[in-house]
Amino acid sequence: MSSDNNIWVIAEHSEGHLEEVSAEALTYGRKLAEDLDGNVIAVVFGNDNQALVGTLGSYGADKIVFLDSPLLQEYCAEFYVAALAKLFTDKKPEIVLCGATPIGRDLAPRLAARLGTGLISDCISLTLNEEKLLLGNKLTYGGRVSSIIVCPNTKPQIATLKPGVISMSRPDNIKKPEVIIITPQFNQKELRTRVKGFIRADPETISLDEADIIVAGGRGAGSQANFQLLDELAKHLGGVVAGSLGAVDEGWLPRRKLVGQTGTTVTPRLYLACGISGSVYHVLGMRDSEFIIAIDKDPNAPIFKVADMSIVGDVGEVVPAVIECIKKFAQNTDTGNSE
Repeated sequence: MSSDNNIWVIAEHSEGHLEEVSAEALTYGRKLAEDLDGNVIAVVFGNDNQALVGTLGSYGADKIVFLDSPLLQEYCAEFYVAALAKLFTDKKPEIVLCGATPIGRDLAPRLAARLGTGLISDCISLTLNEEKLLLGNKLTYGGRVSSIIVCPNTKPQIATLKPGVISMSRPDNIKKPEVIIITPQFNQKELRTRVKGFIRADPETISLDEADIIVAGGRGAGSQANFQLLDELAKHLGGVVAGSLGAVDEGWLPRRKLVGQTGTTVTPRLYLACGISGSVYHVLGMRDSEFIIAIDKDPNAPIFKVADMSIVGDVGEVVPAVIECIKKFAQNTDTGNSE
């Protein structure tokens, strides 16, 4: 398949809001397009999201293609793949990017198989080599090895981007992208699966990279009992518990709760680091959090260098005090007091 130099980004959205990983993919797409002298084109399912036009443009989209059909309002792998395969066969993009989200991880391999091309999944960075081929950097062997993967023989080059691995570009509200609406045609009788609805995930069981609030503990938390305090704090905040490699090695948390270069990269609105010294391997996994609060007994702990707010103290003393403050605030709110 011969191709042009355009970068296409499959943009996910929820209730009219662009998913952060899609903004990150657009940011990467913008950088790659400049090297290829091409355009960034965002693909959005549904045309009733005109509010997204400005947002997509601000993150670098030169054009927006809305795939408009009532059958595309909810995720359906068969129809999504059919619509994208037809679009990409006609337009012949050089590179296709999407987030390594539950939808992206389901959609991308299906799309690659339909187009007869390769896929680089769960990338933590993307670059171009001298031949202008996409190089995807991903962690393999449980995060212990960093691998560079290239798909040199087929187009488009498809990659999924792990959430939280790049700082999004500052929105530029001046850009006004061209909008194109395409109405795919489907034979509904050929549909083999049907989506009956969605159930919101339990905050305690969702993936760490989807959590808005994370209370993380390290070896400096001191004990399993103190991790129960972190769990209580997370419940009061509506967040989830995670930890550093030290906490996992102590057996206080399962490995799936590990934040860091060898675990999950996260970008929550609030990251509360409790007893985490701040090794470079951990910081790489959480440094792009929107707001970071760090608690540690060591006033020279490296974690304080990336924290927005620092508390020097013992986790076993500070966290219970914070929980009591939250409880009092909740009581005052319920009774209408304004103390």
